[in-house]
Amino acid sequence: MVSTSIKYLRLFLHVQGKRRPIGYLSAYGDILRVSFEEDYIADPARPILSMAYRGATEADTQAILRSRRDARLVGTGGRWPAYFQNLLPESHNRTRLASERHCEEDDEFELLAAAGRDLMGAVEVEPISLQEGIPDVIRHWHTTMGLDVLEPGFVEMPVEDATSLPGVVSKFSAVKDGRRYVVKRQGQAGSFILKLPTTAHPDLVANEYIGYQLCGALGLTCATANIITREEAELPEQMPFNEILAVERFDRQGSRRIHMEEFAQVMNLPPKKKYGTHLETDYAAMLRIVDQLSSRPGPDVQEFVRRFVAFILMGNTDAHLKNWALWYPDSVSPQLAPLYDPVCVTAFFPGTQPNQYALNKHIDAKLSTFTWDDLSNLLKAANLARHSRLLSIAKDTVKQAQAVWPALLQSAPNSVRTAVLARLKGGVSLSKG
Repeated sequence: MVSTSIKYLRLFLHVQGKRRPIGYLSAYGDILRVSFEEDYIADPARPILSMAYRGATEADTQAILRSRRDARLVGTGGRWPAYFQNLLPESHNRTRLASERHCEEDDEFELLAAAGRDLMGAVEVEPISLQEGIPDVIRHWHTTMGLDVLEPGFVEMPVEDATSLPGVVSKFSAVKDGRRYVVKRQGQAGSFILKLPTTAHPDLVANEYIGYQLCGALGLTCATANIITREEAELPEQMPFNEILAVERFDRQGSRRIHMEEFAQVMNLPPKKKYGTHLETDYAAMLRIVDQLSSRPGPDVQEFVRRFVAFILMGNTDAHLKNWALWYPDSVSPQLAPLYDPVCVTAFFPGTQPNQYALNKHIDAKLSTFTWDDLSNLLKAANLARHSRLLSIAKDTVKQAQAVWPALLQSAPNSVRTAVLARLKGGVSLSKG
């Protein structure tokens, strides 16, 4: 017999240092639903949760937020709509969170509830006391859909110090206490991400760190990252690695939360579709969004194009839709978020079987042969003005990388140095002039 109880969470957005309630998240059987508050729906100056919830006009936006059946608001099969799916962790991080919550790894309601105090961006969720009863906005939707809701279901409070950080590399949320990075935060939201190497790739930390240095040397806007030792971090378990990458979260400024969303969320795609469908189509769509919606379209479009070129030169074949983001410093107007996860994935290819890194190798084959004509066509597909100027900027980026990267690469892992130098010296089409 299917349970007729309903579980629900209060949904908040932190806005300029204050927590604003904007709606509810509910689970009834395998139906997961987001229901927005009427005062949030009717507010033309509402803080942005996601561009996926924004229509062409204010009336269109309100229609989306009030919709009964829109897939952006209603998830079936026990899955959240795409925006909230992308808030959940992947791989080892998902397994760890499920263990802390004592739930199944595919229980998306409980996973989100477990990490509700430390989610990406300015989102926060928490249970409501059963004594308050089922909120009217939730009850009304279920009633109009013919669903028989009899009683509220109990939801545990978030797991203390639990976090949800997208990505497959093992990582922890931390705060800095003096010189030490502490994962046991007594309920605080983390302001640093601690990323660990893997047994397969013990130089992963050094690889990503040099990626930040390479991108920073080109003047790209990057998250701040440093290598720390195992002794500088208080992790909840023993790790067989001495080096950890500490990345300062750009969605945190002290105790203030800055909202952000990955492009998978912007484009309403679930995590399993994070690699998109077609490289030129996906990147043209992202560029078009930046050009049309950013509060600083000129600089952000140029930055986007320069990052794209830098990623080709450094062999970052994992720059998928979850590794590009918008952020909202004023809670309303989007900007291109700082660069993150700049890993030279091609350094992992030598000596591997054809089926290992198969998708990344396929992407690399495309990027390695990507020409200036291809980039010109991409810019035209994005309907960008002055695309010849952007092409000139892209070519200058190649020359700059060829001039400054070789010296920086002297301190890189051998595999990274070999891979990137080969690309700079004509190993990819864009470096051939």
